[in-house]
Amino acid sequence: MQKVKEIKFFNQHFYKLVNTSGWPTIQIDGIQMHRISRLTPELDAAKKVEVLNPSPGSLVLEICTGLGYTTIFLLKKHCAVITIEKDENVIYIARQNPYSKPLFENLTEQEIPPVGKARIIINDATEVVKTFVDNYFEYILHDPPRFNVAEELYSHNFYAQLFRILKPNGKILHYIGSPQKKSKGKHIIDNIIRRLKTVGFKKIEAFAEIECFLITK
Repeated sequence: MQKVKEIKFFNQHFYKLVNTSGWPTIQIDGIQMHRISRLTPELDAAKKVEVLNPSPGSLVLEICTGLGYTTIFLLKKHCAVITIEKDENVIYIARQNPYSKPLFENLTEQEIPPVGKARIIINDATEVVKTFVDNYFEYILHDPPRFNVAEELYSHNFYAQLFRILKPNGKILHYIGSPQKKSKGKHIIDNIIRRLKTVGFKKIEAFAEIECFLITK
């Protein structure tokens, strides 16, 4: 695996592109944005897309672009992708990362991307989701930072928006991490499930290997 040149800088937070045994990961204030202990970043991304299993030609919303790895695997599945990233510094690093190159080679400015293309929206996902009409997406890949970093992406109001913009029988792959390893973690997981059910989601399946829920509307 080709090693990449380390990138690090401070801009309100400390950012660092870090080599792993697979594709690089990004650290923000020392917190890894990918799981690297049991899975490489690219294998984790590939497995997330495999579990979501979007149909070729479908329109997918990705929340939290990061280095673009899950977007790349969604494009390989011949999907059209709208991906949201709040942090411009993350996109800057992704542009320097050779393993993110397929994302930037397949960008479009079209409001609805053609199949095999992606559109990046750099903004707060909690605001962006409000702009989409009802029943817009067939699939959503929701890959937020851990709960204690971005609680707003696990909130009742945010889940209600995801329910609204997802088509009937649509699916969400929701990364939740493993907060249950800590004393208050089970309470966090129970509250996530409760909020999802309260807004209307009926089927919630856990996939422990990738620390995700597969949720069906």
